[in-house]
Amino acid sequence: MTSAHGAYLRGLARRLCRTQLDPDDLVQDLFEKALHDPIPAGANERAWLARVMHNLFIDKLRRHTARREDLTDKVLEQAEEQRLWWEALTEDAVRAQLVNLPRDQRVTFELFALDHRSYDQIAAQLGIAKATVGTRIMRARKRLRELLTKEAHGG
Repeated sequence: MTSAHGAYLRGLARRLCRTQLDPDDLVQDLFEKALHDPIPAGANERAWLARVMHNLFIDKLRRHTARREDLTDKVLEQAEEQRLWWEALTEDAVRAQLVNLPRDQRVTFELFALDHRSYDQIAAQLGIAKATVGTRIMRARKRLRELLTKEAHGG
């Protein structure tokens, strides 16, 4: 069975799963099912295996979707909690944490966020590439978020 239909079944699993599930897991589940529930006598093996694989895929997809919905609810709750304290954040709190950034990130971030300069203006003033300005601002934001989150949650 494996050698006769293996390539076909792997291809079918890839088409079914696309990016939602792992096709190798689906093929493995199919082979386990075929070991426990033999193919009915006189049935077209390939068609029977394809139908069972399709049914297994639907079952896995339903479980995956239900699990994802549970995770989505948790993520939304956490996002709401974060939004509440994040909205209450003051410019003074941000400024207080700026001293904890590396100098290059701090200067770049201040020019952008506090002095409202463009990336081009900052790049010209500091003598760096525009892409470097973006990288420094991104890293500064990430570090500030870590610092402010830690502070807000008593850490």
